[in-house]
Amino acid sequence: MTVEGIIAFFVLFVAFLGVATVLMFGLRAVKLI
Repeated sequence: MTVEGIIAFFVLFVAFLGVATVLMFGLRAVKLI
C-alpha cells in the first residue's frame, strides 16, 4: 500500500460514511412525513 493508496482509501471511506449518514437521515425524514 502506497501513501496515495491509503489516502484514496481513506477519502472513499469517509465519502461512503457521509452518503450512508445522509441516506439514514433521509429515510427517517420520509418515515416522519
